Order: sequence, then structure tokens, then C-alpha cells
Amino acid sequence: MSSATAIAPRLNLDHTSLGCEQLSMPALMRELNLQKKPSWLLVKLMNSLEQKRQAQGLGWSRAWNKYGLTVFRTHIRRSEVDAVLGAPVVSVLEHCLAAAPAHYRTFVTELLNDPNLMSFTFFHNNTMDDGRQYEGLTLSFGRRVNADRSKRDRLDIILEDERKNGRVDGIVDRIRIYVCPWSMYGKTRAFHLCEYADLAAEEVPMAQDLFRCGVESYHRGKADESQQWSHWSVRYIDYFGPRGFIPEGSSFT
Repeated sequence: MSSATAIAPRLNLDHTSLGCEQLSMPALMRELNLQKKPSWLLVKLMNSLEQKRQAQGLGWSRAWNKYGLTVFRTHIRRSEVDAVLGAPVVSVLEHCLAAAPAHYRTFVTELLNDPNLMSFTFFHNNTMDDGRQYEGLTLSFGRRVNADRSKRDRLDIILEDERKNGRVDGIVDRIRIYVCPWSMYGKTRAFHLCEYADLAAEEVPMAQDLFRCGVESYHRGKADESQQWSHWSVRYIDYFGPRGFIPEGSSFT
């Protein structure tokens, strides 16, 4: 009996998910480690603290990075490792933000060229209020605000593949881009959202190129400890955790 098969029953997945023997060892161990939550009281206290941080806009997290999501892996993006993402990111942004107000486009250009830019990739499952399910990734860019280092300017590109009949097909079904300068978000919670739920035929290759680069980045980095973002709070906050489903055809095994 393989080690994966021996520990498979401990994963809490729905009945149409991949079997644990189909996961790579880094993916399997990550799922098991995330499943080991501390006591319910500590989790409740930590999530209460996180809600207060959200209300004040502190730190990295935004509402669109947490509600309905289960983030099962986070990579620290390093320019020397993920430089290949640069051109596809620019291509998607130029197309999707072409009609955005000028000040948002200027903000994006300045942010991506800031020498103090920070970047992460979040790999997630998403269950919508209407029951639709996706797996996907968020390319998340940000920087500390000079006037208050606890605040962040933010840009998120979210690419998702919808699960249908228990499967995903590796094709992007939905793109969301959140442009979030703290100068506006801090005052009125204003941000710019660009969403494509049904991609036109000419848009699919552009989105697919970026998604493919993100998936390749996942597989390059999943066993590289230097790329894993880890913090003690991950074990306490609800939107970090093991996946409740791993669809047939998953890009993240």
C-alpha cells in the first residue's frame, strides 16, 4: 500500500473529487497539514480579529480574496523565477483595463514598476452563493503605503476554471481584475472591478496564456520551500485550509 493510499481517508473531499493517490506528494502533504486546525475557540478569536482588520483595511487581505474561497497554497512570487508571467500579465491588463478610468490605469502602471512591489500567487477553490464551483489562482500585487505602512495599494488578477459535472477542463471561464489604490479605498472603500464571465473567442488565448503560466509556476514551486508563504495565522483563519473538492482534471495536483 502506498503512503498516499494509507492516509487518503483523512482528507475530507466530496465524492466526485480526485483520489489522494492522484495527488503529488507536496500537494497531498499540504492538504493534510492545512486540515490540522487548532481548537474552535482559537479559530473563532482569530477570525474575529481578522474581521476587525478587514474593517480597517489593514494588511494584504481584501474581501474578494476571502469570501467563498479556500486558499490551499500561497507562493511568494520572485522575479527571477516567474519572469515568464510578465508579458501575459501586461497583455491581460492592457486589454481588460482599456476602458477603465485613466487614474486607475496610471495607478496600475506605477504599481507594477515600483521597485518595492510585493507579489504573491494564491491558489484557491471558490464556491459561489449559487452553488457554482471554480478552482483558480490570484496573481496579487501590492506595496506598502508610505504614509501608513500598515496599509497597502493592491492589484489582483483572478483567473478561474469552472467545475462542471465534477470536472474542470483547464480553460479559463472567468477573469476578475481588482484595482485598489489605498488613496481611494481608505476613504470610501472604492476600487475598480473589471469582470469577464463569458470570454469572447479572441480573448480566450490571452487569458489561457496567463493561466498556463500560473499553473506552470504552481508546479515549479510546490515542492520549493523557499517559495511557500507561511505564517502562523494560516492555521486559524477560515479562508485558508484544505480543499473540500479536487475536481477531475484539476490543474493543481
